[in-house]
Amino acid sequence: METIKTASFESLIELAVPDGDGYVFTLDGETFRIKDTLEITGIASKKGYIIIY
Repeated sequence: METIKTASFESLIELAVPDGDGYVFTLDGETFRIKDTLEITGIASKKGYIIIY
């Protein structure tokens, strides 16, 4: 049985920590360096999340 993962966009943005030239975003134990918080949607989607706006 597959697990369905959901997250609100607002809660995902809270995981992005400003880091000088962008943000450090950690999801499911994996850390990403991103320039813009809009990149979070693509990362979460690739990890199988359904994002609630």
